[in-house]
Amino acid sequence: MSASFGSGAQPGPRRLVANTPQVAAPRHAGIARERLTLCIDGVKQELEVVRQERFLGGTQAFWLCPRCAALRSHLFVARNVLACRVCLGLRYRRLHPAVIRAAKLRQKLGAEPGLLSPVPRKPRHWSPACYARAVSELAAQERVIAGLLGGIVRALERRKGRLHGPR
Repeated sequence: MSASFGSGAQPGPRRLVANTPQVAAPRHAGIARERLTLCIDGVKQELEVVRQERFLGGTQAFWLCPRCAALRSHLFVARNVLACRVCLGLRYRRLHPAVIRAAKLRQKLGAEPGLLSPVPRKPRHWSPACYARAVSELAAQERVIAGLLGGIVRALERRKGRLHGPR
């Protein structure tokens, strides 16, 4: 039996920082170093908290990652393992710049979030030129987003045709 290109295991969903359980940041006040014991799914794990003085006074607390021994402000739990974002291979969600810009423009204009939702009338304190410029930029950003979505739909339709064959 021969394997064709792309017949291997399909990747699972991306492991993101946003949807991974996180250990709360340690308190900033207290002694310079201390050890805490956390219980994760019935397994006790000992963690060390390191506090460092800041330039303008006060202290900042960090976790000592149990895997790489680096100072981290956050630790995460994935597959019953407690470690930092780097050790677990977690990533941040990246959005297309057009999506970010459109969301900011919608917020500035006081419009509802979401693609192609209605834009409210010009506020009294805005100049007509400034309002027109913001609305036209929003329309341009949403055209880019619509083009991206159209490309995704076409790619999914092509993939569906290859998988299911002609009907």
